Amino acid sequence: MKKVFKLRGLDCANCLAKMERKISKLKGVKEVTSNFFTEKIIIEADEDRAVEIETAASKIIKKYEPQIEISIE
Repeated sequence: MKKVFKLRGLDCANCLAKMERKISKLKGVKEVTSNFFTEKIIIEADEDRAVEIETAASKIIKKYEPQIEISIE
């Protein structure tokens, strides 16, 4: 599975780096990349854990930047 999360309202590059590190440690995640300027996080992970990873990633994102609006592209 490959999911692209659009993070509207992202205002901290350091927070984005922390999110990327935390998400990359989730079970089933193969690769995480992020881009501050496009406000995106791309997660590549096991298909059978897709829902679990999406939920956990959303919680991690909201922990660091609660004001962000998350959408999946």
